[in-house]
Amino acid sequence: MKRVMVCLALLAVSALRLDAQAVEKKTEAAKPISALAWLVGGVWTADATKLGPGMQRIETRYQWSDNNAFIRFTTHFVSDKGTAHRYDGNFFWNPEQSSLAMWYMSHANEITQGPVVMDGDTMKISFRAEDFEGKVADMLVSVVRKTSDRYQWVLEEKQASGMKQLAALEYVRMEGS
Repeated sequence: MKRVMVCLALLAVSALRLDAQAVEKKTEAAKPISALAWLVGGVWTADATKLGPGMQRIETRYQWSDNNAFIRFTTHFVSDKGTAHRYDGNFFWNPEQSSLAMWYMSHANEITQGPVVMDGDTMKISFRAEDFEGKVADMLVSVVRKTSDRYQWVLEEKQASGMKQLAALEYVRMEGS
């Protein structure tokens, strides 16, 4: 009888644990930041050979924060001369704005931030930053998910006549960290 009671108690504890894990996963799925979960893992790599002499590729890594509340990203530019650690930032839910947002710091200690809007498989990030000529402008990055391991990244600058595309890259997820 004692064994039966112990087994029943263990089954009850196991069922409660599984139920708690299911509730936790459901809660995480309900978080707005989970719309970006597909980015996490591996090394997203884009061919950068057309961006300038000696450029090879751009590598971006996305990982969950320790508490799964935001997604951290790092972007490295790999060239013939080595690897430049260019950007380090976060995607997060901004409760004051009731929207997703992004901020990052460049290698030159410049902070860039802006809202993130999801529309199906397209993420749009708007912000103010220096363009390739060094003048501050309104920018828009579009990230279009093509598959679970491929996305298109497009940078545009707002001009009087509309948006002008500055750069476009195709990122592919590679194994690794």
